Amino acid sequence: MPRPFKATAEQEAVIDAVVRGGDLKIKAYAGAGKTSTLGLVANHLAGSRGSYLAFNREIAEHARRRFPQHVSARTMNSVACASVLPALRARIGLPPDSPHELAARYGLGAVLVPTITGRPVEVTPFELGRMVIDGLGRFCRSADPAPTAAHIPVDEKVHETAVGWLRDALLPYVVRLWKESISCAAQRRYTRRGAERSLMIFA
Repeated sequence: MPRPFKATAEQEAVIDAVVRGGDLKIKAYAGAGKTSTLGLVANHLAGSRGSYLAFNREIAEHARRRFPQHVSARTMNSVACASVLPALRARIGLPPDSPHELAARYGLGAVLVPTITGRPVEVTPFELGRMVIDGLGRFCRSADPAPTAAHIPVDEKVHETAVGWLRDALLPYVVRLWKESISCAAQRRYTRRGAERSLMIFA
């Protein structure tokens, strides 16, 4: 733990608010002393267990050296992984299918689609595989409960009359890839990504 220091008026106000109880949000710029303030808070709540959730492992390790023993410091990813089945955690390091491999595995063949210039163009299996992978990626970055046709990106050169049926044709493959991704029996994985922030929770 670092040596004690005299709290500023703002830090004292934060400590007073914590002691009174209830939820508290501290908003400050980088370098303003948020971590130091949380250290002061932790010292005033020695009888309570606390959790410091960090953006990455380096920040968590630094926090472990700064905070007292009753505060655990972990990354948000470690908290999330702790609630995931071991069979799924074991697949984290597996490489995903390339668009070409995915297209071959799903039996996707080239298709001709009209373009905005009036000339048809061939969409290759590689491009179809990329659309399926990107469609799943867009779903994973959304708040939607299930993949939809709207998640599948279509090149702007494709005529609007073909956009709908192309998305509808590929949606079952996006759904299939998602089911494989969350199945313990599957060989590949895809994870949702979300916003990451640092916060501390006391109970």
